[in-house]
Amino acid sequence: MKHIIAAQDRVTPPVPWRWALTVLAGLLSGLVWAAAVWLIETQSLHAVAAALTAPQMWYTVLFLGLLTLALSLLFHSLFAGNLIVGAAAVLLAFVNYFKELITTLPLTIGDFTLIGQVGQIAGLNSAALTLSRNSVLAIAGGVAWLLLALFFSRPLRLRWRWSALGGCGAALAFGLLFWVGAGPLVYRPLGAPVASAVPQWSANQSCGVVLGLWRSLYQNFTRDLGKDYTPGRMESVLSEVQLLTADQSDPSEEKPRPNVILILSESFFDVASLDGVTFEEDPIADFRALKEEGVSGSFFTRTLGYGTCNIELEVLTGMNSGLLSGEDLYSWAPEVFTRLPSVPAVLQENGYYTAMLHTFNDTIYHRAGIFSRLGFDDLYFSSDFADFYGPAAQAEDYWSYMNSRISGQFYSDALMSDLLISLYEKHDADGPVFLYGISMENHSTYQDKYAPEELTVSLTSPLTGEAANDLLNLSQGIHNASAALGKLADYFRTVDEPTVIVFFGDHRPGLGLSDGGTVYSELGMVPADTRVWGPEDYVRTYSTEYLIWSNDPSCLPAEPGSEAETSCNCLGAGILELTGIDMPLYWKLIRAIARDRVIDTALYHRGRDGVTTIPAPTEGAGIRGLELLTALLNDAVYGKQYVTEYLR
Repeated sequence: MKHIIAAQDRVTPPVPWRWALTVLAGLLSGLVWAAAVWLIETQSLHAVAAALTAPQMWYTVLFLGLLTLALSLLFHSLFAGNLIVGAAAVLLAFVNYFKELITTLPLTIGDFTLIGQVGQIAGLNSAALTLSRNSVLAIAGGVAWLLLALFFSRPLRLRWRWSALGGCGAALAFGLLFWVGAGPLVYRPLGAPVASAVPQWSANQSCGVVLGLWRSLYQNFTRDLGKDYTPGRMESVLSEVQLLTADQSDPSEEKPRPNVILILSESFFDVASLDGVTFEEDPIADFRALKEEGVSGSFFTRTLGYGTCNIELEVLTGMNSGLLSGEDLYSWAPEVFTRLPSVPAVLQENGYYTAMLHTFNDTIYHRAGIFSRLGFDDLYFSSDFADFYGPAAQAEDYWSYMNSRISGQFYSDALMSDLLISLYEKHDADGPVFLYGISMENHSTYQDKYAPEELTVSLTSPLTGEAANDLLNLSQGIHNASAALGKLADYFRTVDEPTVIVFFGDHRPGLGLSDGGTVYSELGMVPADTRVWGPEDYVRTYSTEYLIWSNDPSCLPAEPGSEAETSCNCLGAGILELTGIDMPLYWKLIRAIARDRVIDTALYHRGRDGVTTIPAPTEGAGIRGLELLTALLNDAVYGKQYVTEYLR
């Protein structure tokens, strides 16, 4: 150790040179960490080299360099500054990379609200969390630079007073450039002006991952609804909405109000429709039989492989995140969801008993905080089923009984059907019921998800190894979900009260593979690189199935056996329409938009004419309605709620 200190003393430069070398070391640190981020994100050394000519790379270098310099001087250690900034940048890049691998969606500011559940989320997706050669190279490069920073920390160290002053100066320069002047000096030159609402993937594409996330954080703190956001302007919007919805007829008083059972089926879709895959027997035979008795079709969703809570909140509240820069709704304060009339709140106000049950705990999305404000009378999670379900209440050991109902490592969809039936029987005398069930059995990961004796599905595909194993286990989960739905429908055939079952898959599973790509890319359905996806690639992967079935055909929205497209943007209005309730103005607007639009997300857009586009359309049927809805959502969520009370 003495020899190392002596060697460092011999290379210690004079004070002026230490200033210059410290600044240079800080900026070089920015280059090292920016290159590591790019390598993790692109998994390509060639892409990193090409990025050296891109402005977003050098803005990122300056961002990370100034931050490293400021912290190094304030902590009196080049090593400490590099360790903090480098570890944060590399970790951020890995989280973003793995989230994109699993879901095709980038990391967002809203995801940071789930930081306490990182371990559980990682466990649910453990099969995809493997390090590639380039990832290891990025880590190795970062470690090597940290060792250099450790070696030079003492030779470049300044006196505490000057180091503190220099750190404050670097921090001031960082703040002036990347906060005070971020709009005109950084994001406008990068082609991502902060006044524009763009999705996270678009911001990342223009600015890089680090500055893309910083842009979202900046927007959250400096959001401006524009000079035309005034009470008079919002009253004009309200008047236009009233005119747009004036042709909607009042509901019939004679039509009975049916029970509504809403089921979010985890990762359910028609697996038999996958290219090149054939099954010995139809894996969704029950679902397909019920389609002949109900109304069904493609359910378009806002995500792939992730974000169930966002999807269900869009269905239940009508808050289209695609009109709000693709934000994560679950990151909002629960109070926000009381400002507009949610589906359960409207039903509750019209005499329905409303309850939600989820066959998992409440640790990931903390649904209880939000859902308790949506109008549910009761919320049930996996620890609560003895409150109404006889077999669980009578069991000698509750958790031993619950463990006996596990299938595919989670509580089974068959159990969820039993729970919904039991909850209905407890409250059927209270008037119509609205029960919302969230399944879990078919959740990822899929590698060896089911024990060999649980696998009853047989299929043939061109896949091998990990991809073949994932597809087989996924197909078993989808088969079990279909069978559980059939069981539920068979029960309600015997019920006298009119009952509607609304069943939908929240999203397709991501099916990411440890060596890169996905099951979908291995089947040739879409490119492995989501950055080159076109509109039809989103149609193939961002659609699942839905079904509206009833024991009384008069309760269906169309003739039995008919098909139509719907989405997380439209389904909430469709549910209210099934009940015959006079909708609030807010939902009438969403229903009016749904005549012409199927879905409008932060990623892609689809109209009733079957045309799908990636840039948002600026004209055509339904576009004015979307503009009005955007204004109302901004007023309700970010603004002063000038007209929100009139939407209820």
